[in-house]
Amino acid sequence: MPRNNRGRSTWATLEYVVLRCVDLERSRIFYEALGLDLVSEQHGTGARHYACTLGDVVVELYPTSLKQTSSVRLGLRVSNIGDAMDALKKIGADILRVDAGGSFAVVRDPDGHEIALRSASTADAT
Repeated sequence: MPRNNRGRSTWATLEYVVLRCVDLERSRIFYEALGLDLVSEQHGTGARHYACTLGDVVVELYPTSLKQTSSVRLGLRVSNIGDAMDALKKIGADILRVDAGGSFAVVRDPDGHEIALRSASTADAT
C-alpha cells in the first residue's frame, strides 16, 4: 500500500488531469510535439476533446470559452530534452528556461500553463 510523506497509508493516487484549452487544436499540436499520443474523444453529448494515458494517469485537453484558464504547472518526463526543444521551437512554443546541462526545461503551453520538462534518463538517475 502506498504511503504519504507522513508515513501513513494512503489510497489516493492521481487518476487524471484535465487542462482547459482556449484553442484546442493549438494545444493538441503543442502536446503532440512533446510526444503525447492524443486521441479525439467524445462521451455522449459532451464536448469533443483529446486524451492520452501517461503511465497510470489520463491527461485530457478540453475546450473552454474563457479567455484565460487557471494556472497549472505540470511536470513531464521526456526521452530527450534536445529533441523536445527542437519540436517545440518548430511550432513557435514559448520556451522559458533550459538548463545548461540540457536535462531540464520549462516551457509555456498555448494557454499559459507552465510545463516543466525533465529528461527521463536524468529523472531515473536522481
